[in-house]
Amino acid sequence: MAKLPDYIDKNDKKAIADYFIKQRQLKEWKDHIDEVIEREGKNRTFIIGQPREEYLQYLRDNGYTVDYVSHITWQVSRPVV
Repeated sequence: MAKLPDYIDKNDKKAIADYFIKQRQLKEWKDHIDEVIEREGKNRTFIIGQPREEYLQYLRDNGYTVDYVSHITWQVSRPVV
């Protein structure tokens, strides 16, 4: 089983399930952004709307550049390898 953060009680099955569900949702959203970037072919894309800050932070934590462009518009660039 994957390592849990220290703030999650190892005996609380609901907290463990919630943690892994959230991690899966974040990964699926990142995969979706990767697919859009790949389809557009510019190594970046724009998100129009107001995504949750935790989703944007997850991208930042994985090396993506997330820039605020204007009202409800964000630019997401892949990490340079």
